[in-house]
Amino acid sequence: MLYDTPLVSAVFMERHKRFRVLAHIRTNDGLVEAWCHCPNPGRLTSCLDTPGVPLYLAPLPFNPKNPDGLRFRTEQSEPDPGNRVGINPNRANSLALEILGNHPGFLPEWTRKGSEVPYGKGSRIDHLFQDSRGGLCFVEVKSVTLRDGDWALFPDAVSERAVRHLEELTDRVAEGHRALLLFVVQRRDCRKVGPADEVHPAYGKALRSAVLKGLAVRGARFSPDTSGIVFDRELPVEL
Repeated sequence: MLYDTPLVSAVFMERHKRFRVLAHIRTNDGLVEAWCHCPNPGRLTSCLDTPGVPLYLAPLPFNPKNPDGLRFRTEQSEPDPGNRVGINPNRANSLALEILGNHPGFLPEWTRKGSEVPYGKGSRIDHLFQDSRGGLCFVEVKSVTLRDGDWALFPDAVSERAVRHLEELTDRVAEGHRALLLFVVQRRDCRKVGPADEVHPAYGKALRSAVLKGLAVRGARFSPDTSGIVFDRELPVEL
């Protein structure tokens, strides 16, 4: 996945009410202080929790309907020199489609039927696929940024919504369909992925239960850089 416009370098200063980040943005005239939109509602532990961390922002077009007038969106952070993290969770669905369509090991010879398709009890599935016999595969994508040693962990904050998604996927398996949970790890310094039991024990419990009932779980690692985010390799999922 390539960015439409070059990212702008900045330095993280503080975060306010989850969706706003104060940054010093490097321009031709020096550093400019400005608030930026942060689309990630999580804690961003291990990737954007210390002032002074380098940030990379996407310029936003002028929108007169935007009451805040925010002109930038957070895309990447660099908690360690040379190691970037993709912190925009909205990129995960596009990244997932790239590997689901181009790497047969994930969904061989399956046809995409749509994205954000309503299903279950008021939920929407990230991607819906169908095999040659008409069988359906429901694919739920989770963006992973939390790191602990070699581990990439999800979630980085308590998420009852994520637990509900597991229940919905399990129901689809019980109906005779296939269901896949794909962890999209947007950092290359992790070697395995799993549930963040210390952050949200109920999620880890629900995930293990769902796997016993037939849910498939895969992990994919991506490497962010200046031009975009590219698939690196599949990661083992350890529960």
